[in-house]
Amino acid sequence: MPVSWEIRGSLLILTLSGDCGDEVVAAIARAVRHPDFPPGKAVLFDARLATGHATSYDAQRRAAQIVSLCSEGVARRCAIVVGTRPYQYGLARMTAAYLDFEGMEMQIFKAMEPAIDWLERPAEQTRAAGG
Repeated sequence: MPVSWEIRGSLLILTLSGDCGDEVVAAIARAVRHPDFPPGKAVLFDARLATGHATSYDAQRRAAQIVSLCSEGVARRCAIVVGTRPYQYGLARMTAAYLDFEGMEMQIFKAMEPAIDWLERPAEQTRAAGG
């Protein structure tokens, strides 16, 4: 399965591997419908093992689908951890721009711990710290 998920504390962590395609949004939708999913969970995408090459259109469509899940309890802040391949960072930047346009904030990281720390801080603190 290219996308797995787990609820860990205040986070919904999605692990992406291989070419995930539309499975990312489907996995989030399954998670928010799970009885252990209380509203307000921030999403952390672990994309270090992802290999798909999405287009700009794919990123825009996926961002709109993710934003639509906010009404079902997904927080408006998310983070993505990318691997060392340049296209991963580029795709993450593109997705972050689309999410920002839709009123959702995404930060990009190269390691899990800083991403978790950022998501677990209240939004007011991260804006005040410039992060």
